[in-house]
Amino acid sequence: MIIGLLIRMLTFPGVMLDALINKKTCQFLNIELYQVNYFSIAGEELPVIHEIPKEYSKTFGIAIYPFVIMSMIAIAVFYIGNYLFPSIEFIFIWLGISVAAHSFPNTVMGDLLWKSSISEIKGGNYLAIIGIPLVAIIYLARMLHFFWLDIIYGVILYILIIRDGAI
Repeated sequence: MIIGLLIRMLTFPGVMLDALINKKTCQFLNIELYQVNYFSIAGEELPVIHEIPKEYSKTFGIAIYPFVIMSMIAIAVFYIGNYLFPSIEFIFIWLGISVAAHSFPNTVMGDLLWKSSISEIKGGNYLAIIGIPLVAIIYLARMLHFFWLDIIYGVILYILIIRDGAI
């Protein structure tokens, strides 16, 4: 628990950006926000508390869009550091890993996507079946969080950038 707190403190830019991206995603999808917590360092608070959407597309969006956006931001940060500011690249590596480490959806979003996917499939929306493997990935990522998967994910993104020059 203390190690997790230290990691969250070291990766605070990712914590804050996660809250901002989740907030912007809710605003983009017209989902009412109840609370935004930019400083959820303790790890128990959710970055954003919002209404539960009625439309499946909105539930899918708030579960997946922040991951994609945060991953793209991390890649851009790595690229900028590696190619434009190589003398201070270590700062960009830290920022990119911080962002990537906080890109994964939490289990609350996994639960919401699971329930919504099952409900939609029962109602005849068979496209919602795509949510089922995504929920499995969300839970697997959360289980592997104990083994620092989120930090490793950031390192892998960085390696992909520097290995071939760009993704």
